[in-house]
Amino acid sequence: MKAFLGRSSTIFLTLVIYNLTESIIGDSMQKRAMINKALLVMLLFLLVSSMATVNAQTTGDDDDDNEGDDTTTTEDDSGNDDEDDDPNERQVEVEVTATSALIKSKLESGANEHVFKVEVQVGLNGLEFKVSYEEENATTETEREFEVRFSKLVEFADSNGDGVYDNEVDSAIQTIDLSSFEPIQYTVKNGTNGQLHIFDVSTTDGVFLSRLYASGQFTDVNGSVVAPNEVKIDVIIRDFNFTESDSYLALKVKLESSTETEFEHETEDEQEGRAENEAGVEVMTSDYPGFFSWKETAKIDGVTYPVNASIDEISANEQEIYLNYRQGSEIIHDPKLGFENVLIDPSALPILNLLGGNNFLLIAVAAVVIVGLVVVVKRRT
Repeated sequence: MKAFLGRSSTIFLTLVIYNLTESIIGDSMQKRAMINKALLVMLLFLLVSSMATVNAQTTGDDDDDNEGDDTTTTEDDSGNDDEDDDPNERQVEVEVTATSALIKSKLESGANEHVFKVEVQVGLNGLEFKVSYEEENATTETEREFEVRFSKLVEFADSNGDGVYDNEVDSAIQTIDLSSFEPIQYTVKNGTNGQLHIFDVSTTDGVFLSRLYASGQFTDVNGSVVAPNEVKIDVIIRDFNFTESDSYLALKVKLESSTETEFEHETEDEQEGRAENEAGVEVMTSDYPGFFSWKETAKIDGVTYPVNASIDEISANEQEIYLNYRQGSEIIHDPKLGFENVLIDPSALPILNLLGGNNFLLIAVAAVVIVGLVVVVKRRT
């Protein structure tokens, strides 16, 4: 894959440079000959550089899967050289039992240690996530935290046709408590971006499955970028027994925090270009706001449909959120949990990753070539 990106970025850069220089220089035969000579030299350089980059990057890929036991402690070890280290890369430690999981994602910055932590618990109250961010040094320790719980599935008749469940207006046809779960299944996948930690939480009837993804690095999961400051959750609902042909389904989510919350029309991942069509609830802290966000669309029997959300404020520190879906045999939706303002220079990282790291040098060389061509033309004219 990286080999393909290396060659593709080389071709793309060449085409862009050709169009730019042609528009700058003009159409005369002499000037076109000058363009062709310059581009030939540059193309040869780019191809050689790209091949060297590809050879360096395609060694050591590892796609093996490792199964974890019910009680597991895992430490992230990507094995990358120091020169390729991402300043946001974190060390991930995991502990798993049949009914709980603990994910610790650590980053040391000078004398400070930053710990992003997610505690997962299943039981009679549903599927619970306790999310926290700790900052510690020799003299002080600061912690911010909030909790999210998936507790019920509600089939409802949408009386007013707004596509969201409102218990004061709409009729609940049936309510299914998420209270009986299979043992948590834990898997580790090794890839070019280090380890991806996967946790499967399923109800005993198999209707509701939550798949949690965590990584110490920027990682692509099914086309979505997962950053080190968050975890991605696949909510999968299969073969729900709808009793009415025109009813809807709502997932009840409760969010609790010690600080106030605010609805987000645009998430940090959207602002930084890592995601699109997201919304969420932000937990208002002074420095590192927490968040529970969700994709504004879901795959229902393979077709993309909008997801409407309703948020009821139970108190200043407690929100009830209903994520609402159309009927289908399989519903797949993508929420996230995490903290914002944590990443170092977040906007540049996904772009550098896409271009393949060392190809940033090629961009700089291409820019120099463009400027040189422009200077030559101006002098001749």
